[in-house]
Amino acid sequence: MHENRIHNFVGSIGALIGTMVFIAYIPQIIANLSGDKGQPWQPIVAAFSCLLWVVYGLTNDPKRDYILIIPNTAGVVLGTLTFITSF
Repeated sequence: MHENRIHNFVGSIGALIGTMVFIAYIPQIIANLSGDKGQPWQPIVAAFSCLLWVVYGLTNDPKRDYILIIPNTAGVVLGTLTFITSF
């Protein structure tokens, strides 16, 4: 029981930090839209990696793994937006 609480706590903190990592793309998206284009490859590779983790979390049996799904969904969306706006 105690190990389950620790597991959930650490997973929740990891999900929060993971989401913050991808929120950090927002200033680059703004810079890209303002004409100061950044490199596109790191964000698209990150978005693809996140997409794989989202699929993994959605297909986890016996229940979905939202600690993986939530931050990685942010990574898919914001990584893809960073990629698109960098051109």
